[in-house]
Amino acid sequence: MARNSKAPVAPPLMDVSVPTMMRTLLPGGRGLGVDGSLWLFRKVPLEPVVDAKSIDERVNVFTPLMAAYDELAAMSHTTSNRRALARKDYRQTKMLMVNLHKMYNPENGHPIAGFLKESFPQQITEKRLLILAVKLSGKLGGNGGFRNAVESFTETLVVGGTPLSDYDTDLGRVDAAMARCGLSIPSSQEIAVANSWWNQGHFPDTVDLPHSDHLHIFADAKAVRMADAAGREDCHAWPVIPNHRTLTIATLEGFEFDFVSPTSTAAHWATGLVEDGAVAISISAQIEPAKVTRAELRRQRKRYLDDINERIKQNKMELSEQEEMVRTLEQVEEVYASREGSPTLVDASVLVAFDGEVEDITQAGGDSAANLRIMNFRQRQALAEMMLCSHIRANPNLHDMPTQNIAASGIQSLSTVGDKVGALIGFTERDRQPAYVSPTAASTADGLPLMLVAGGTGSGKTQALLWLATQMTKIPGPRSARSPQVIVDPKTESDHSKTVLAAGGQVISLDDLQHADGVFDPIRFARSPEVGVDMAASMLGSINPWGDDKAKYEVSIFVALRYGVANGAKCVGQALQIALAHGKAPQGMVQPVLELAEASPMFRACVGMRPESAALNIFDGITLIKVGNSHLDLPEPGAIEGAPLMQRVCLALVRMMVFGSAMALTGRGGVIHLDEAWVFLGAGKAEVERLGRLARSQGVLPVLYTQRVSDALKAELTGYISRGFILPIEDKEESEAACRLFNLEPTPQRLARIRAKAIVGEGESQAPNTNSMRALRDPSTGKVIRGAIGIYADLTGRAVPVEVVLPPTFLTMASTNPDDIRRRQEAEQAVLV
Repeated sequence: MARNSKAPVAPPLMDVSVPTMMRTLLPGGRGLGVDGSLWLFRKVPLEPVVDAKSIDERVNVFTPLMAAYDELAAMSHTTSNRRALARKDYRQTKMLMVNLHKMYNPENGHPIAGFLKESFPQQITEKRLLILAVKLSGKLGGNGGFRNAVESFTETLVVGGTPLSDYDTDLGRVDAAMARCGLSIPSSQEIAVANSWWNQGHFPDTVDLPHSDHLHIFADAKAVRMADAAGREDCHAWPVIPNHRTLTIATLEGFEFDFVSPTSTAAHWATGLVEDGAVAISISAQIEPAKVTRAELRRQRKRYLDDINERIKQNKMELSEQEEMVRTLEQVEEVYASREGSPTLVDASVLVAFDGEVEDITQAGGDSAANLRIMNFRQRQALAEMMLCSHIRANPNLHDMPTQNIAASGIQSLSTVGDKVGALIGFTERDRQPAYVSPTAASTADGLPLMLVAGGTGSGKTQALLWLATQMTKIPGPRSARSPQVIVDPKTESDHSKTVLAAGGQVISLDDLQHADGVFDPIRFARSPEVGVDMAASMLGSINPWGDDKAKYEVSIFVALRYGVANGAKCVGQALQIALAHGKAPQGMVQPVLELAEASPMFRACVGMRPESAALNIFDGITLIKVGNSHLDLPEPGAIEGAPLMQRVCLALVRMMVFGSAMALTGRGGVIHLDEAWVFLGAGKAEVERLGRLARSQGVLPVLYTQRVSDALKAELTGYISRGFILPIEDKEESEAACRLFNLEPTPQRLARIRAKAIVGEGESQAPNTNSMRALRDPSTGKVIRGAIGIYADLTGRAVPVEVVLPPTFLTMASTNPDDIRRRQEAEQAVLV
């Protein structure tokens, strides 16, 4: 929005500023007003509206507030259907939405709160709260009979106001009704925030200075003195004043729609206001039962039609205008004609406070259908009306509207996604809410065990992997102070060693015999020797280093392995050597295995020779397993029979990678990160499927990172995938597959954004494409403007765009961008010199 350039003249201060309208906060979410009124505060649940995955989910967000209004309307025991007589029994309510910008501070009890706060010291998030305040009705004596009635009457005479016991009956009814609707009791801290939102939720008793079309708030005496010294009339000449903010409060004059479906985006008028800087929305109204509104409409119909006809006779109305007005009348009557018509908010006062000084209020809200006008020369009074427990009415624009106008406005929209705690994958794009991934949430909630991260080349997939692993290893596991992480990187010449080592991890390279020794040896990682022997025999049989002699060794290999293990062997190679030395295995069977183990690091990874090599399940930090300079030469799916020896070795290695890593992490709250997951999906589908079946009971979170999402669909793994993260994917088929995998409709708009390039234009006219989900950089400087966007589909079924935000130190360390790699190398060379 544009801001004022012309300084207004401040009116004289005619009255004393009221710091708060709430005298006392009472237990159970109750507030005592300065006028003696008693209010019940309840918190309305916040869920994604704009980012709702489907229309049904959007309607579900509206339901609690709609139900609350229905319950409150039903409590009005009106004896007449005439509004003039019935309104004395209407329930008085105030809806207050507060949206504050706060520094990111992880929730109390977050296992890595200190690390995250240190990593994001300047990160701003939005603290949003929606409170429904209901004015309670007092009944003399409450529930205590004649004696309490006498005491209540006496207390009223002596103290003034109504004793709290007189509200017990109404309190119980309203409290139960709100609980049925899913509204909860706000904490005292949340009520304090709502009662001082104009001061960022710190405390309510601030000094304010009203100008004609905006209001200045000062949080301490120094800020007041600085404003006084600069001259209070011309605020545009002020220096930067700490602990000072400006608000612009506007009134809702009306809407640019008549009657639209609650599912229509036009109905969500509040969401656009929040996106454009609204820090608070206050809606004060009485609730009228639908039957009274229906009767009122019937009485007014003849008068309304007579007025239309009279205007036509006087040539003040065209026929088309007449038809439109009659059609509007009919639509109004249809809304209330059914037995389940919405209650009506009568004399509804809607006030909106924006952060800063707004010049053109008509531009506020972007696509919002709300028409606003600044509360000129009523800024202070407007603030008083927006306070909890307020009896002030400063708004000249009052409306009668169906409760669905508020319930479907999107006022309860908050784009949240992810688990309660865990590793921070980023912040929601719309509302800057932290999005966490817990390594144990799926297993503890009996959810499907796999997570899939989909992204094309250059989408930021590998950085997301390293950032998640770095955080997760700091989360305490069930049996240790750290949650073990295994990263399997099958891409040739890919190397994340420096990032892993900087995080206190270890690196195992499968292109080195010594490093690879038995890292995926089934005897070493199996839960029991018997299981290890069976797996080792099956693995060697699938590789078949004996060629045409395989059949005659099928029994001998079992005997040899079992004998070796029974005599203390800790790995396959050692077991065969023991069996050979004791005459329990033929030389022709053992020798090819030992020779291949000395020649091939990939085979050596599955067949350990040295018993002293550390087992994979010992290390508690990050373990990076990379193929290094080797190449996983895998057979084509369906072409395993007759495949060359090294292809059979690579296939067996993939299988052992998947199963061995999972076994090493069993019961430790660990995570296995399978990068380039198409390798595992294509070559070891059976093992990945087995991993899907066993991961929950093992307490392991497998995360698959891939650019070929269609492989997961072909492998029929959808029954095991509970959540995922869709990063930019340029390929049309793969982007559609990613949407289908997480039950997202592949609309043209969604696909266009997933596939969009990061830059638009050519040459000197190049500019970042804000519609793209790719990370955006300044074309001139290369500086990151915005991180990559991913659609996070979580365990509850929400799917919300999230910006991957990485700490600068980690980004520099882990970036795979060629320029960043070059800068790291130059920096390392400079240190060596």
